[in-house]
Amino acid sequence: MNQIVPTNSARLLITNAVLITMDPVGEIKKADLLIENGKIAAIDTNLVAMDDCEVIDATDCIVMPGFVDTHRHTWQTQLRGVAGDWSLCDYITNIRTRYGAFYTHEDVYLGNLIGALEGIDAGITTVVDHAHILNTPEHSDAAVNGLKDSGTRGIFCYGAYRNPKYQAGSPVDLVELRAQLFGPVPDSLIQDAFRVRDEHFSGSDDLLQFGFAVNELEFYPPERASQEIELARTLDPARISIHARMGGLMHDVCLVQNLNNDGLLGEDFLFVHGGGFTDQELGLLAAHGCAVATTPETELQMGMGFPVAARVAASGGKPSLGIDIVSNYSADMTVQMRLLLQAQRFERNREYEKAHEIPGKIDFSARDVLAYATIGGARAIGLDSHIGSLVVGKQADLIILKTDGIHMTPTHDPIEAVIFYSNRADVRDVFVAGKALKRDGKLVHADWASLRLKLINSKESIFAQAASIDPETVAPVWSDAFSFEPRSSR
Repeated sequence: MNQIVPTNSARLLITNAVLITMDPVGEIKKADLLIENGKIAAIDTNLVAMDDCEVIDATDCIVMPGFVDTHRHTWQTQLRGVAGDWSLCDYITNIRTRYGAFYTHEDVYLGNLIGALEGIDAGITTVVDHAHILNTPEHSDAAVNGLKDSGTRGIFCYGAYRNPKYQAGSPVDLVELRAQLFGPVPDSLIQDAFRVRDEHFSGSDDLLQFGFAVNELEFYPPERASQEIELARTLDPARISIHARMGGLMHDVCLVQNLNNDGLLGEDFLFVHGGGFTDQELGLLAAHGCAVATTPETELQMGMGFPVAARVAASGGKPSLGIDIVSNYSADMTVQMRLLLQAQRFERNREYEKAHEIPGKIDFSARDVLAYATIGGARAIGLDSHIGSLVVGKQADLIILKTDGIHMTPTHDPIEAVIFYSNRADVRDVFVAGKALKRDGKLVHADWASLRLKLINSKESIFAQAASIDPETVAPVWSDAFSFEPRSSR
């Protein structure tokens, strides 16, 4: 029986779609989905729109929840391609003590705006921005405004990091540089964080929420790490983003255990990377409702340990996926999912190989990894009651993927089609809270030709200034702290 959809200009009706709901109801081979006032109002077959309700034909398309990127340094958009052969040591030396020092607030705005648009173009509707480029209050405002102007949903995590300030023509003072990078969080920064929160964010119903990104706490004494967490919580952030347990780096530091001893672990924590987490640490995180963001491509390249998402899930925790750095990788979540899936399978299959056996079955599925990138990501940041699955009453954060291309035809299983065959070019339409941000393969509100020229000019300026800082000169600041052997970097 046909169900009649009353006329309403605030309504969109998506018809004839294959739905991946990421809900226990599973996949629906042919269905219609009604959006009303930014929310999913109905999912059924043969819904009929009348008059001014816009109808979007999704024949030969998959409709699914938008991807949730739980860790991105969005500001690095201008640095695309610089880190392709970098280790973590190279990355820290160059990003933290060279390029990041020369961003103007206009550069930050462009990086965040275009970075978020790149994510939207690839079907990412929610991003957690770990913003460690807030060199001045103007930088802070620009970072927030860039995200807001893109239309993305997300959490802006105000970074407690301090980037160096160089005097043009003066030699680098390593003592002063260490003091700038590793000194305590200044009162002025916390005051600015309060200002940004109060001026730019109104509450939990905001499309963009306020969060906090703490320093690299594993490099600080336990009491200082706990003090910074307590300081962060005075800001009442939606999430506290923390880099932790990056492989063998600081393997003897027990940050999770120390925070647990101080009674500080909680659901507001979003730990990032975590390749070196022990099973005991993962158990503590799960027990306290903490989430973990895995970024497979950086972790596998830069020696940050094996991607931990499957272990987080096995511990009862909250796994999720992030892009991390577009200075090295694209914002295509399908790449991260596929890489994680096959790396995890390889790791499991090695156990069979060592026993001179072959696996009888695969025990890490495409559905598992798609969950990390959608409903799992939403759960990790406390938004699973609003986004992450196609359920009546939830926000209409969804994407429409074409399946009529030569690489997607025929489509047998929609989840496997997304994971193994699709790419960002298949993302036809993107909606956040029911608002179209991409239609028919094009971003709706972006003047890309103009933005492209601005981004190129921004990149040239940053690179020209960063060239004045020799990486071999500043590397000892990090090698002394991290115990690595620095080498020349471009």
